[in-house]
Amino acid sequence: MKNALEKLTVVPPSVTNPRLYKRRLWTVTLSALALAVLTVVAAVLPAPYVVESPGPSLNVLGKYDGKDIISVESRDDAPSEGELRMTTVSVQGSPGYDIPLAGVMAAWFDRDRSIVPVEALYPDDTDAEDNSLMNTVEMNGSQQEAIAAALAKQGVSYSTTTIVAGVRSDGGAANHLKPGDVLLEANGQKVENVAEAGETIGSTPRGEKVKVTVRRDGKEKSFALTPRYEGERALLGIVLARGFEFPVKVNFALDGIGGPSAGMIFALAIYDEMTPGDLTGGKKIAGTGTINEQGTVGPIGGIRQKMVGAKSDGAEYFLAPGLNCEDVTGHIPDGLQVVRVDCLDEAIEAVKQIADTGSIKGLPTCG
Repeated sequence: MKNALEKLTVVPPSVTNPRLYKRRLWTVTLSALALAVLTVVAAVLPAPYVVESPGPSLNVLGKYDGKDIISVESRDDAPSEGELRMTTVSVQGSPGYDIPLAGVMAAWFDRDRSIVPVEALYPDDTDAEDNSLMNTVEMNGSQQEAIAAALAKQGVSYSTTTIVAGVRSDGGAANHLKPGDVLLEANGQKVENVAEAGETIGSTPRGEKVKVTVRRDGKEKSFALTPRYEGERALLGIVLARGFEFPVKVNFALDGIGGPSAGMIFALAIYDEMTPGDLTGGKKIAGTGTINEQGTVGPIGGIRQKMVGAKSDGAEYFLAPGLNCEDVTGHIPDGLQVVRVDCLDEAIEAVKQIADTGSIKGLPTCG
């Protein structure tokens, strides 16, 4: 029996060989140290990716910070029983706000988040102010286009202008021009459209100031501004855009939210404010999509995250741009009904049917 036990007993070589034991101990220690270093690096090292997560949604028929999100002058402010919710995406990794590698790695395991290379969303030279400026410009533009689309739907006419849509803090126009200024003249030439205004300003010779005249709060103001140059092109640090002059005053009360993707929902809300009755019929409807003054609904990014955010906030129905259907199919949260819309007319008809019947039967869907 003793011999049998001796044969079954195995003594690790490291126990009988102290040198081998020390070598293995060092190997384990160094491996643990390397793992700890890699963990720290992953936690702080910025990654060249953007992570998109579901963001909050807002009922644009309701209030934001105690103010009506959308109000139309001289219209009935009676609250709607239903909701039209604009949807958002929470973005980590945008210019100036790097996301650590660990955050990207964690997103791989969350089906509600998406990982996108930074260069797919932002040009190489985009900085934090550029990004903030463009988000603001796109949001303001979407609001103006939404007003135009809603008025056109009702046969209300309006005129177009060229406006200063955004001003960088380090440009020649800083502390002089303001967002919303209507550009009337540039270097003595009457402004006809955005392209011509940009060309006139850009061709200002070195050593000369850019002379502009704008209309602000009903009054004309003139400025002589010092540009900087890229090559031979003069730059003032402004974004010009097509603007509108409407016979109806529409106010928006939204801060800290950017981008153009709420345009379609804005247009629906303005149409609802300007027409009798409650368009939603008490239903909770969310959606997304750009819009132009012709009422065309365009595609947006992050629609999977927007559907998740809408469902989390209680929406039962979702209006999605037709050109986003490929991203919608197979990713609709349980309990959310999605309708495909390609124009404002289709969106209005969809909301009316949902309000009347609570059903999307017969409406176009994403497959």
